[in-house]
Amino acid sequence: MRAVFYQGARTFVPGTASVPAPGPGEALLRVRRVGICGTDLHIFQGHLDHRVPKGGVIGHETFAEVTEAPAGSGFKTGDRVVVEPLKFCGTCRACRMGAAYICYDLKVLGVDLPGGMQEYWTVPAARLLRVPDSLPDDHAALIEPLAVATHDVRRAGVKAGDAVLVFGGGPIGTLIALVSRQRGARVAVVEVNPFRLEMLAKLGLETVGPGRDVVRFADDWTGGDGVDVAFEVTGNPVAVRVMTDVVRVWGTVSIVAIHAERTVSIVAIHAEPMPVNLYRMFFRELAMHGSRLYAREDWEEAIRLAAADAVPLAPLVSRRIPLEALQEGMEQALAGGPVMKVLVDLTA
Repeated sequence: MRAVFYQGARTFVPGTASVPAPGPGEALLRVRRVGICGTDLHIFQGHLDHRVPKGGVIGHETFAEVTEAPAGSGFKTGDRVVVEPLKFCGTCRACRMGAAYICYDLKVLGVDLPGGMQEYWTVPAARLLRVPDSLPDDHAALIEPLAVATHDVRRAGVKAGDAVLVFGGGPIGTLIALVSRQRGARVAVVEVNPFRLEMLAKLGLETVGPGRDVVRFADDWTGGDGVDVAFEVTGNPVAVRVMTDVVRVWGTVSIVAIHAERTVSIVAIHAEPMPVNLYRMFFRELAMHGSRLYAREDWEEAIRLAAADAVPLAPLVSRRIPLEALQEGMEQALAGGPVMKVLVDLTA
């Protein structure tokens, strides 16, 4: 079978491998689409070499068809599925609390374990979710990032009538905005990239572009109250400085970007911890929380939204590339420009 192997920073090499044999409880999948995301770009730059082995196969935003399924799994050959790419211990405090997706010993398929950038892939059947036959392949490939967004919006408690301000109009920020709007909220997105601003406008979303005072916008937009929820999805220190200034009394700040103590600052990740205006947090009694990954219910909601065409997904797909062009696709994604989401088409 065809596969692409990570060989170190900025190097993916196409090759072949034997079709893997599924172990106990595993299904054999034929992969159809894999999305390239920010985590993959970090891998490409070598920033996750402590987790991704040389010769490893990445890819966690996947859509596939079942080729073999274990007895009693509820799946059969030909089922169209997406993969919840998480392996958790089941015994730690997080798992016992019902938060297995943030297990203390969490492993991610496509990062710590083999992922979907290969024609055939063995995955625990318990991590599969069926998608309707009517759902286009490209839309199915966006279920994973859509599940991230549904989790973020659920954690923040967004409801009809809320004013929501999203810092960052990349794929996740855009999906957060669209899911919030689907819930009945008023939504605006802060973004500086011209291509993304144009995309957001085409999706009917209010935008706050370069040169505009974000705090003044939020004040005018809400009649002086401040927004109900602000999502920080950029990893940008400017956004961090102002995110607490735009939120109303008893409002919510949701941290979706990764503000890391190590690694390099790209794709919504900070190189160092950033200061937060705790006085503003105190003065308006704001709530701040992190929002990471997704629970099973978020996947189920994402599939429901996609199947009902309740969130426009097609405009987010910028291009499709064959598996052998992964190296080129990574380089193009890092270069920026008119790109939202690149999908690897393993049927090509």
